[in-house]
Amino acid sequence: MNVAFEPLPNCLANLKIEVDPPDVQKKMGEITSQYTKQAKLPGFRQGKAPRSVVEKKFLKEIHEEVTRQVLSDACRDAIKDRNLRVLSLSEIEDVEWGDDKSLKFRATLVLQPEFDVPDYKGIPVSVPSTEVTEADVDASIENLREQQADFPDVTPARPAAMEDYVVVDYDGTIEGEPVHVKFPKAGKPLSHNKDFWIMMTDEAFFPGYCKNLVGANTGETREFDVEVPADFPVEGMPGSKIHYKVTLKELKERVLPEVNDEFAAKVLKDKSLAELRTLAREELVRQKQREADAAKRTSVMTHLTSKVECELPTTLVRQQTQSILDDIVKENQERGVADEILREHEKDLVGSAAQSARERIKGTFILLRIAEKEKITATEMDLRRRIAQMAARSNMTFDKMVKELQKRGVIDQIREELVTAKALDFVASQAAVSAGAAEEKKEEAAPAEPQNP
Repeated sequence: MNVAFEPLPNCLANLKIEVDPPDVQKKMGEITSQYTKQAKLPGFRQGKAPRSVVEKKFLKEIHEEVTRQVLSDACRDAIKDRNLRVLSLSEIEDVEWGDDKSLKFRATLVLQPEFDVPDYKGIPVSVPSTEVTEADVDASIENLREQQADFPDVTPARPAAMEDYVVVDYDGTIEGEPVHVKFPKAGKPLSHNKDFWIMMTDEAFFPGYCKNLVGANTGETREFDVEVPADFPVEGMPGSKIHYKVTLKELKERVLPEVNDEFAAKVLKDKSLAELRTLAREELVRQKQREADAAKRTSVMTHLTSKVECELPTTLVRQQTQSILDDIVKENQERGVADEILREHEKDLVGSAAQSARERIKGTFILLRIAEKEKITATEMDLRRRIAQMAARSNMTFDKMVKELQKRGVIDQIREELVTAKALDFVASQAAVSAGAAEEKKEEAAPAEPQNP
């Protein structure tokens, strides 16, 4: 077999392969024998028809199957002989049978990028401190306390003041039209709402809005104008006047519970305050450890990708970019961002998604090469465990999930994700960790130890 290797840009390569006549004829004999054994022809029992009759009857099918298998075997052998890291076989073209029964063709391959694996042991990383202080526990308890707050009506009745909580109905217009009609990108919440809760502060809802409600009584309706600030992110709106008609429906005050055993039991049944503080501390420890681990992995990947410059497969980058872009759009839509605003920033969003895609793909290739060097693999047990987790989340049986994943053709992708995750765990475990900024500041602020005389 003769093979010519031609590297191309964007991680592509051509293999020009010529399979020698004896190898083609050998495969022809094997396939013809298989057809002879299985053939059912009139006048002959299965497998008893003469070979020449079978060859004549199934000439087209045999020829196609020989071509398919010879191409497949030749590609596999050529890839193995040259130790090529192949992502996929893009296409096979220029298939040509020679008069001497040789077979020529050209295969286009998508390859993993070539690069030197950077040093990955002892990567310097700085992670946030995992120490949990009494102040941290106090803040956690205070957060729970705020979640348990009551909001009774203000009694005795009085006019609204800053820092109060109010419930209002409102309508907003610009030049007589609802705000979102005049400026579709602004969104409907600027135009109308009912039973809307606001904590009365200078910046709440819209600058200047709450100040116009100071002194209003429950049931009172006020009308006023607010000016759209210069930094408002909807083109054409800054400087416009929004006319609001607001009815104050309720005036509330926030009442926080006293921090005691009764409060603790309300948060967690039958728990005392001391037990609640212990549980809060334990959860904070776990949370800070997760944050430190995540920071370590992020730092490790940032370091590794900064050390590698290489071409990346265009198709893979395009697919990953689209996937990231879909997630960005979905997230923004769930936050209520108007489609018009997304389209306005489409170029920036695509650019950001493409950059993230390139870094993510490059990171995956680096981790795969590290896994190769360290002989890190994903076992069948690892794969089964991951699929079982996916099945549980989707409320499916294990076997049904396997069939679904096979149908989608993503089993190999899951196995690759397991390998890269193990490789990242390995590199992170080898990192040279230093104290985070918060810990360093604490050490700087600590009083000096007394010196021995």
